[in-house]
Amino acid sequence: MGRTHGSSPTVVPRQHNNLIMRKIIGLWVLGGLILTGCDDQIEIQYQPFKSKPVIYCVIDPTDTLHIIRIERVFSGIQPPAVTSRNPDSLYFSEPKVTVSLFYANGNGGATFEPECVEVNNKQPGYFSSPRQYLYQFKKRLQPFSTMSLKVEIPGLPLVEASTRIIREPVIWSPNPSQQFIYMVPDSPLRIQWSGGSWNELDFRFEIKEEYPDSITTQTIQFQKVNNGQINGQYYEIRIPYDLVVQAIDKNLKVDRSVKKRYFGPVYFTISTGLKDYADYMEFYGGINDFNENPFSNIENALGLLTTRSSIKKGPYLFDQPSRFYFAKDPVLQKLNFIEY
Repeated sequence: MGRTHGSSPTVVPRQHNNLIMRKIIGLWVLGGLILTGCDDQIEIQYQPFKSKPVIYCVIDPTDTLHIIRIERVFSGIQPPAVTSRNPDSLYFSEPKVTVSLFYANGNGGATFEPECVEVNNKQPGYFSSPRQYLYQFKKRLQPFSTMSLKVEIPGLPLVEASTRIIREPVIWSPNPSQQFIYMVPDSPLRIQWSGGSWNELDFRFEIKEEYPDSITTQTIQFQKVNNGQINGQYYEIRIPYDLVVQAIDKNLKVDRSVKKRYFGPVYFTISTGLKDYADYMEFYGGINDFNENPFSNIENALGLLTTRSSIKKGPYLFDQPSRFYFAKDPVLQKLNFIEY
């Protein structure tokens, strides 16, 4: 999960993980979307319903604070929107959580119990309550290769899962020492890297707008996903010249008060994830039967335990030939771009 800020019990996930946090709602729905209280009282259950854990943990080894969510599927007579306002209906009482980290040779490097924290500013969602409970631990994970998780809940089978700890992507192109990016009509920018089974590219560039009394910055960003290797060795995403022209034309307006526009820095971020994460992202969009569990890699529970990582590159600059083409492009000429 995402990085959190500050040392108080309130935990705020990092922004680039906010989307992932919301996706777990899809897993909640799988169990029937109805709750049971922490003491499994008969009067709020349909028999023979048995409460089942829902685990969600996406570890980023570049973070130092890591979060595990442990919740429960539920069943009851009241509407879910009513029952879910009670935190005791969403969480098990005092489960025992154990994390173990292993080195590449299989030897254990650390075993410990994460801290349970109460969160008051939980992520928005249909299943909302005044409080949320998370399990967190602070650890540098780069030295380790595997993480295992055990959750012991009285009256329920032992929950177990393990995951390989993925490394950050290795960039092949652009060259790490490269300062300029070349992008013209017949030559798209090629970004190549080695990563896991799931890969996402976030590409953004800045455009400076000079007014008589100030300079402002517009940021244009787009996202691409590529999960197919080239020659079984690396991943590649191409950023065509025409795509950049279309994005600029869509986001910028003709403004006579703008004296000139020119290109600022270019950045990109590559995120990569394991096969389990790729499967989860694929199945999430196809959930349409609340009685089925299309994906879970955790024994005796629903949910996900996996790792993902990312690397940021930049700032780069468009080279002079690229800026010349953009400035003279028939679609962009109206926007007062200059060549330098």
